[in-house]
Amino acid sequence: MSGGEPARLSLNPSPATRRIVCSLAILAVAAQPACAVAPGANFQCAPTCPTTEAQSYFKPSVGRYGFLPPPPASVRCLPPVEERAVDRRSCPTLPGGCDFSPDPAYWCDEYDPCAALDVYAGRYNVPVQRPLVEWGLPFYDLGPIPKTETWCGPTNPVQQKFYVYGDYRIGAAVNQDVNRQADVLAARLNLELDYWITSTERFHAFSGPLQDGNNFTRIENGDFKNEIDFWSADTDTLFFEGDLGQMLGGWEHTYAPFDMPVTVGLIPMLFQNGTWMLDAFWGAAVTLPARNNPWLDWSNYDITFFAAFDQVSTDAFANSLHTGSLFGATTFIEARGGYFEVGYAYAADDEDVGRDYHNLGLSYTRRYLGRVSNSVRAIINTGQSGPRDQRTADGVLLLMENSLITENPYYVIPYVNLFAGIGSPQPAARAAAAGGVLFNTGILFQSDALTGYPTLDATGNNTVGGSIGLDLLGAPNFDQQLIVEAAALHTFGDKATRNAPGPQYGLGLRWQLPITNAYLIRCDAMHGWLENSRDISGVRGELRWKF
Repeated sequence: MSGGEPARLSLNPSPATRRIVCSLAILAVAAQPACAVAPGANFQCAPTCPTTEAQSYFKPSVGRYGFLPPPPASVRCLPPVEERAVDRRSCPTLPGGCDFSPDPAYWCDEYDPCAALDVYAGRYNVPVQRPLVEWGLPFYDLGPIPKTETWCGPTNPVQQKFYVYGDYRIGAAVNQDVNRQADVLAARLNLELDYWITSTERFHAFSGPLQDGNNFTRIENGDFKNEIDFWSADTDTLFFEGDLGQMLGGWEHTYAPFDMPVTVGLIPMLFQNGTWMLDAFWGAAVTLPARNNPWLDWSNYDITFFAAFDQVSTDAFANSLHTGSLFGATTFIEARGGYFEVGYAYAADDEDVGRDYHNLGLSYTRRYLGRVSNSVRAIINTGQSGPRDQRTADGVLLLMENSLITENPYYVIPYVNLFAGIGSPQPAARAAAAGGVLFNTGILFQSDALTGYPTLDATGNNTVGGSIGLDLLGAPNFDQQLIVEAAALHTFGDKATRNAPGPQYGLGLRWQLPITNAYLIRCDAMHGWLENSRDISGVRGELRWKF
């Protein structure tokens, strides 16, 4: 150190200097007088709990967190520590200089925010659309969880919250159907209302205010069609669901003795990817979840029992919503390198005219040779009495769905789907707005449930056929989707009891583009060549807003 220059502390001392400093720190700690701690004394290290109010993490918003923001929550003290025995030869010590490694040196480079993101491999939070209404606990938000209530029991804490979310769709189409041409501008509003009591118990309702039956509020060929209906049991849902084990545990002040999800009300049910069942009906259901059977080599399976007493949608009962009941069970089994789905339902005709029948749904899904993802499905109807040509549910439907695993398995997905329907096979329950039972066979069998977009015959009634297509997802960010498809079906059997008048062939495409995390545009086009009938075609565009 030159004369007159002030002394400076080195920020990067040499190893020898570090050893000297550590030795002096050790000697200083050793020279401190022994602590005098009375036996059984409770050493209080934490400062007195502050009484100031902490700022709440809730953001004031009329539509999201209620009409008024909740008051800020107070900082709560932890309960006092119970008195514990302390060895009289020990005493608390402050950390020494050698207990921690040196701080990193920051003077070498300037702060680089891009490099800071690299610690997460360049990942960032994906922007998501918040629900339209968030009252109570926000939906997957940041920050601490407010204090829970215990009026459902200490082991089933109550954290009330109410959400409203859904989407709004507006679409325009020019459709050439078998009977007529229609220029349509239609709108659809799907509202999901969710009231949570605990983490497992909630009330849920779905409403389509712009829908009446299978029709939507629209302008068709220049005429306005008012289909406003705020709630209808024909199209909407209203149910309670929860876990019976959690509820019993809360009432008895014990932990849940078992897991048993239950639901009751106007409940939506979807099984076997919607092919065997896709409907909402008045009834109840209970599930035995997460079981295993080492003897059968089942790694995981569950069983759901259900009963429907009204609003059962099925063509087996002349498409009436009030003349049938449904009782059955379905199971999901992981085994043999894939998974099985097996469902049985007994459909009882309340009018007692001989239309009762048994419905069996079977499927098996797995991958083969790392190249093909395959699902094989079967729907079997039997048991109806009366003349065969008058039976409404009497037949078998076989489905095979295949997607090929390419060198770019996430972006390039070729698929080949095949089907064969013998007689008049019916799914256990399927809403008319959901389309025909072949809706998963390809986009040429799938309507848009909005503008009346035409499709090939999707009933599987005495027909055999399939679709082949290519699904392209925009790489590398999945920023758009393009599907091109060709499909065909051949007819056989008695023309008088068949839905399709003759063979049908079609070409179709679909393109989807997310504009933001809340807005999506979709365009479809198709043309179908129908023998013994007028050809069909359709072009449509849609804007969807998710909230």
